Amino acid sequence: MRLKRQEILLVKWTPASNLQTRGIQVKSRCMQNFEQQQFNLRNARGEPPVSVLDSASFFGKVMTAFGFAMLLSAAGAYSGFQYFGPIFLAHPGYIWVAYALELLLVFTSRIWSTRYPLNYLLFGLFAFSSGLTVVPLLASVIVQFGGPQILMKALMATAFAFTAAAIFGWTTNRSLSGFRGFLLLSLIGMIITSIIGIFLPWSNSFEMIFSGFGVIVFSGYTMYDFQRLKTYPSDRFIDAALALYLDMFNLFLYILRLISSNQRR
Repeated sequence: MRLKRQEILLVKWTPASNLQTRGIQVKSRCMQNFEQQQFNLRNARGEPPVSVLDSASFFGKVMTAFGFAMLLSAAGAYSGFQYFGPIFLAHPGYIWVAYALELLLVFTSRIWSTRYPLNYLLFGLFAFSSGLTVVPLLASVIVQFGGPQILMKALMATAFAFTAAAIFGWTTNRSLSGFRGFLLLSLIGMIITSIIGIFLPWSNSFEMIFSGFGVIVFSGYTMYDFQRLKTYPSDRFIDAALALYLDMFNLFLYILRLISSNQRR
């Protein structure tokens, strides 16, 4: 089945202080409507659904996988600082191998997301790799602002923003499906703008505006994806966890960029 939506989440290229170069931190997002189409098809045929979320069990599975991914991302970032940093500096091409691995895993997720235990293994590998590849950005921020305090501010702000968006998305009675088009078009616009920014670097003021808009977009995706948890078939909990993971990961990156640009004023 052809994918209905393939979204590539770009994190604006950032100066790599030690390499004296700039690179693109690419985050990919492959969130298709495959599971929803299957659910609708069963309804049309008069067949019972696989098991749409009607209890806490599905939500528990999603949040367990989500928490598992967060821990592995932290482990990946720690490993990057402690062990892989010198390797990336000596061989910058290696980090692009990790980027390619992330893209491969996320764009093939619907193939392996229901195959236990492969789904946990590959989801964990994706999360670890994501933490690993974000190290150049984190290291650049730490060097530029003289310590990890700015990272802690970004983490706290992300936790509050993600939690607020998640609660709203889960509890609201209003359908958020109408925002899907706006979010997708906004994401495409951000991708195009980021690519242009590689060749035409923008000012710090524009960076603040762009990062702030990114925070809004991924807060919107968090609300939208939390509401969508109520329509997932029960065997697609890894897909749901992957969506939430990408929402929070990119929300953190854009909040970090927003705080960093504000500090440069």
